[in-house]
Amino acid sequence: MRTIYYIIEKDCTYKNAQLWATNLAKQMNYNCKPLNISNTINCQDTIEWGSLSTYVQQEDAAMIVIEISKNKQIQSILNYCRELRVPYIIVKPNHEYNVSKIALPVSFLIEEKEKGPFASAFGRFCNSEICIFAPKDYGTKAQQNIAAIQKLLGSFDIKHYMIQGKKGSSGIEKEATQIAKQYNCGIVFITASREYGLDDIIFGCKEKKIIAKTDIPVLLLNPRGDLYTLCD
Repeated sequence: MRTIYYIIEKDCTYKNAQLWATNLAKQMNYNCKPLNISNTINCQDTIEWGSLSTYVQQEDAAMIVIEISKNKQIQSILNYCRELRVPYIIVKPNHEYNVSKIALPVSFLIEEKEKGPFASAFGRFCNSEICIFAPKDYGTKAQQNIAAIQKLLGSFDIKHYMIQGKKGSSGIEKEATQIAKQYNCGIVFITASREYGLDDIIFGCKEKKIIAKTDIPVLLLNPRGDLYTLCD
């Protein structure tokens, strides 16, 4: 049986991360285990941050839940999670457990289709309703991604509907996060940046900015390298 892990660090069990991991594991019929990062707790699962991606791949983890209490922690955690092949949820101490509705912004990038299977899993196991946020784009790539996700959700009879956003693909995740609570969404799915450019290094990547300002949890998916080719 696959496992949902929640992070323990510096002798502290983050209660909200444990709550989210426990509830998700119960609804999805997975195991739930703590994962000690600080190497100071007498726990079977003890690793260093730099070994996180290797460990969870070896253990066939389904998901990781990480709690942050200070915004200065965000970038370092994102750096450690960049190689993860599983979703990771960032929660804050005040985030209530609520997966009844999922905010799913979809852009034109090819990796956006990867949100579909995970949204489907929440729909099937947690009975989540999927709220798809469509960007205001001139091209058709985003609409193609949305159509593919809708087809998948429809095949499982998962409740879903679409909201037309005011922003284009570059801003739809930020917009969806800002207005998610208006639609009673309890969590938002976003994709992490493919690469960090100079602006990301100086001013912070888009996922860092979203996490810092949001008042709901964020599930992140790292883009798979085999889905795209970087331009020369």
